[in-house]
Amino acid sequence: MEIRIGIIGYGSWVKDAYIPALQNDKRAKIIGISARSEATIKLIKTDFGNSVDIYQGYEDLLASTKIDAVMIAVPDFVHAEAITAALASGKAVFYEPPIAHIRTLLPKIIEELLAAPQITHADLELALVPAVKEASELIKGQAIGNVQTASIRLQSNWGPDPDQDINNIGRLSVWYTHVLNVLLSSRPKRVLIMDGYGTPGRRQSQSTGFFDYNGIWGELRVNIDSAEDLTINIEVVGNSGEIQIDVLTGELKVRTKNERKWKVKLLPAIQPYADWPGMHESISSFLDAVESGIPSFANAEVVANLHLIGLASEDSKETGTWAKVNEVSQL
Repeated sequence: MEIRIGIIGYGSWVKDAYIPALQNDKRAKIIGISARSEATIKLIKTDFGNSVDIYQGYEDLLASTKIDAVMIAVPDFVHAEAITAALASGKAVFYEPPIAHIRTLLPKIIEELLAAPQITHADLELALVPAVKEASELIKGQAIGNVQTASIRLQSNWGPDPDQDINNIGRLSVWYTHVLNVLLSSRPKRVLIMDGYGTPGRRQSQSTGFFDYNGIWGELRVNIDSAEDLTINIEVVGNSGEIQIDVLTGELKVRTKNERKWKVKLLPAIQPYADWPGMHESISSFLDAVESGIPSFANAEVVANLHLIGLASEDSKETGTWAKVNEVSQL
């Protein structure tokens, strides 16, 4: 049965990521789109003609009985209210992290997300890149021995994002700490943030987060105002070898003390990318969950725990020391 989709928002992410991935999967049809501005509504009409219903507010879209599932692509400051409204609608929900743009809102939205009975799916697409998945299996199989460290380095020229309430590691950790969790088959117990100081306000363009996985050290190093083009590189070091991943290309490299020459595989996500590696896989995973009624890998509990890691990073920023990652029961 065709899954009837409503989309909240119609910016470049919807056009470059959601729509190509939905078209590639072929199981869903876009029934309605909501947008606030007349210019955006005019653009939707140009792109879709009369084939979709257009709503000026997402409240009306969520009330429609024609729609089975909603996908939300709005600015961060709208996330909390749009996600809350979508959860209240009872429809399946695909959304972008973080679930709120203000620290004090996060516990409330986490509780609402956990209480929601329907399928919810956060866009944690990076963990679905095949090179990341294969690296996880190699680590489980002791291909590089006992892991000592796992690090991710993100560099981009996205530009500064000043005067935000959530720090940069806190915002990005939902995606990137999730990748560390997948690679290490664990979640960190405590977090330490070492921030830059070159950007006005709380969110620094350069920042490093350290994560304690019971003595295995995870690291997320970020520079979103770099002179270098976008790069996302992962390195996992064990006591008998190492793994390197270029997330954007899907290149996976492995070497050990016994075989010192790099073994190289190219394991990219489905191409051409729907704007970002893993988007095709993420949206298909959401549609699988809608069809089956079985929560996806990016379900509410996973997302709640990732946001708790983000909240620990906020505590660490405040204190300048290691901060404990709380359990959901401690909200």
